[in-house]
Amino acid sequence: MAGVAALESAVQEAPEWVVLRYGTLYGPGTWYARDGLMAQFAAAGRVPADADVSSLLHIDDAVAAAVAALRWPTGAVNVCDDEPSAASEWVPAFCAAAQVPAPASTVGERHGWARGASSQFARTDRGWVPAYPSWRDGFATL
Repeated sequence: MAGVAALESAVQEAPEWVVLRYGTLYGPGTWYARDGLMAQFAAAGRVPADADVSSLLHIDDAVAAAVAALRWPTGAVNVCDDEPSAASEWVPAFCAAAQVPAPASTVGERHGWARGASSQFARTDRGWVPAYPSWRDGFATL
């Protein structure tokens, strides 16, 4: 987290800047693709389906936000889908989309840093609308 804060601080020294805080990227060419690294890890049983909450973002929506941000005023903006979810919910769906066996869901203590984000500001103040408002829709494209 300190590294991210340092990068954001450095960016803010520019006269005009926008920081896009993306959710976990999935889709073609990412780790979370049918042929991506996380699909390989999942097939080997190395992706936990636990209580940690993530916000996800289809790569196409990330690209659209980056292009739109060229016209946005200065500021930091969260860019993610509308459905932060526990890994116990989205990991089995990712595995199904990637056609690999899903791990057993585990119940346990959640890491404090593993929580979802909101892109409400991007939607209401910047006019950004994701093509895939839920990972449920986006995983269908894998």
